[in-house]
Amino acid sequence: MQMKSVSPAFTACLIGFLLLSGCLDITTTSSVNRDGTIVRTIAFTGDSAEVYGGRFPVELDSAWSKSVTKTKGKEICTLVASRTFRNVGEMNEVLKGTFGRTLQFRFELDKSFEWFFTVYRYRETTIPFVQYSAIPMSEFLSRAEMDWLTEMFLQRDPKKPLPTRGDSLAFESIIPRAQEWEWRNRFEAVFNAFLDGVKTLNNPSLTPTMVGPLKDSLYMRSAKAIDKRKIDTLRIIFAGVLKNPLVEKAWQANVSGFDEIKRKIEFESKMNSHKYVTSVVMPGLIMGSNAREIEGNTATWGDFMDIARYVEYTMSVESRQVNWWAVIIACVLVVSLMTALIISVLRRRSRAQ
Repeated sequence: MQMKSVSPAFTACLIGFLLLSGCLDITTTSSVNRDGTIVRTIAFTGDSAEVYGGRFPVELDSAWSKSVTKTKGKEICTLVASRTFRNVGEMNEVLKGTFGRTLQFRFELDKSFEWFFTVYRYRETTIPFVQYSAIPMSEFLSRAEMDWLTEMFLQRDPKKPLPTRGDSLAFESIIPRAQEWEWRNRFEAVFNAFLDGVKTLNNPSLTPTMVGPLKDSLYMRSAKAIDKRKIDTLRIIFAGVLKNPLVEKAWQANVSGFDEIKRKIEFESKMNSHKYVTSVVMPGLIMGSNAREIEGNTATWGDFMDIARYVEYTMSVESRQVNWWAVIIACVLVVSLMTALIISVLRRRSRAQ
C-alpha cells in the first residue's frame, strides 16, 4: 500500500534537492603519483565538539598524520589527516571500512605504457551505507524509474530545479514509493527483532503465529515513528495493535537487538548529514572523467552521497602524461638516422666524383 504523506526529511536525504546543514564538511583529496603511490588527505571541518569528538566516517589510526586548526573568534575547527599509500592495494586494505561502522570504499588504479604517453585510470567507488535493504527496491520502483533517478542524481546540479514538468511529475510519483521502501526495510528489521523476542519468551499466550497475521497493521501504525527514528515508541504501538500484555516482556527479551537497530539507523542518519566533496589530482592531463568539475589536472565531485547511500557510486578519471624520455629517444633516433642518411649520400657523391 502506498503511503500518502511524504516526509520532507526523507525527500531531502533521498535526492539532495534541499540543502541540509551537515555535521561536518568533509573534503577528500587523493593525489595520484607517477610511481603508483597515492597521497590521501581528508579535511574535517565543523564545530569544536564535533571535530574533537572524533566520530568520523573513516577510521584514522596512528599511521595518519594529523593537525588541527581553529578559526579565531569561532568555535569552528578543521582536522586535516594525511597518509601516503604505497599502492592501490594498500589503500583498499586500509579504507575498505566496516559496514555499519564507517564508510566503505573500493579503489582501482591502472597504468598503461603507450610509448610516448603513460595513461592512468583511477576509480574510487563508495559502497552503499543504507543499513536495511533486505526488501529490494525493485519491488517499489521499476528498473526504468531507478535508472532515471540515478541519472538525475549523477548528471544534474541538485541546486537547480528539475528541467521539465514531466521530470517533476516523475519525481513526485517516485518519492512516496522510495520512502515506503526505506520504511518497510526498517520495519522488517524491527519486526524480526520482535519475533526473536517472542521466541525467546517462549510463552504460548504470545507466539509468532499470532503475530504474523497482524504484520501489515503493525507496519501501518509504525511508519511515522520509523520515519522519525523513534524505535522505542514502537513498543507502545505493538502493544496497542496486538493487545497482549506479553508484548512488553517480548520486547525486553531482545533489548540488544533493538539497540542495534537504533545504532544502525543513527549511523546511517549521521553519515548522510555530513557534506562531502572529493577531488582526485592526476599525473598529466585529464582526458576523461564523470566529475562535474575539472580544473587542470584535478577532478572534483560533490553532492554524490545522496545516491551513494543506496547504490554503488564510482568516480572515475583518466589522464595522460607525456613520456619525455621516450620523446627524446625518438628524436635522437630520428636525428641519428637522418645524419646517417646524409653521410651516406655525401659519401656516394664523393665516390661519384
